[in-house]
Amino acid sequence: MVRARDASPARQQKRSRSGSLGSSSRAALVALPYSEYAPQASLMDDMRTLSVMWFGSIAGDTHQDRLESFYKNQAELYDGYRARMLHARKPMMTRLMVERDRKGDVVWVDLGGGTGANVEFMDSAIKEGWFKQIVVLDLAPSLCQVARKRAEDKWPGVVSVVCGDACNSTEEGLPDGGTCDIVTISYALVMIPDWKAAVQNALRLLRPGGHLCVCDFTVLTEEGGQWPISQGFWTRTFATDHVHLKAEHRQYLKSVTTEKYEETGYGRMPYIPFFLRPAWYAYIGVKP
Repeated sequence: MVRARDASPARQQKRSRSGSLGSSSRAALVALPYSEYAPQASLMDDMRTLSVMWFGSIAGDTHQDRLESFYKNQAELYDGYRARMLHARKPMMTRLMVERDRKGDVVWVDLGGGTGANVEFMDSAIKEGWFKQIVVLDLAPSLCQVARKRAEDKWPGVVSVVCGDACNSTEEGLPDGGTCDIVTISYALVMIPDWKAAVQNALRLLRPGGHLCVCDFTVLTEEGGQWPISQGFWTRTFATDHVHLKAEHRQYLKSVTTEKYEETGYGRMPYIPFFLRPAWYAYIGVKP
């Protein structure tokens, strides 16, 4: 396990301890081939994105309506900007693992998968024939539209997109319960009101021994962790966009899975002073 201990750039340290599976399990598992993905954005693109994030209105009667009101005017620009602020994705995506004999049969569901950008990290694995099925689910229609075009252009027949609710266990288009090797929830849990239901749905989808992989923004409340003033600043700042940082997310994940890996740290945000860095975590747990 790797944890950043302090938000101060001058004082940030890391410590490690074993959080991996036993030797027999390590021998049985292989990491899926990883592809780098770093989309570019122009200054003009960034300014358009920031104008929506800072000055756009969030409105609607339902959670889906509110999400769509936030994303519809930035969906096409989403990946270029967020690639520089979602620092926990790479630690998580480089550690997706399955049994070697699962090649050709791997089933992966990306809950809250947005534009399908996470699938880009598995491009090599797809080309090498590891996956039987990949499903990207998101609640925002505008993000799903981008994801569908990406899937149709790059991975037809392997990747499908479902516009639906991560909490809905009967959502049409999801694989049968107990059949998934991997379920990821990337920078989505903080935006889901009934986030425990989303975690339970992920566990329902996983087969025993399957991996639940979650990364997101957080607050680090452990002793020697994030400064209280930083916790308060980012909690209030994100809440204005209906993004709710909770230390409870990590605690709950550890209570319902067997911890395999966790990393925490701090990452810069574009155009934000370097000393203002929100905390993040990447967690991988095994379904008992």
